[in-house]
Amino acid sequence: IILLDDLAILEKAAEIHANLRLRGLPIQTEDILIAATAIVKGLTMVSNDSDLLRVEGLSLENWVEG
Repeated sequence: IILLDDLAILEKAAEIHANLRLRGLPIQTEDILIAATAIVKGLTMVSNDSDLLRVEGLSLENWVEG
């Protein structure tokens, strides 16, 4: 469940989407919304999804690699 309770999350998601699209590196909308939430809330995202490495400013930890 993604709670979009903050306009800042939607603004960050739009920024991420535009940045990735300009670079020709789009990712799924769901991933963008989750990443935007993590960035705005100052959280580390734990995932094995290599697409998320494209998101600038995202603190990411790969649970498989440890």
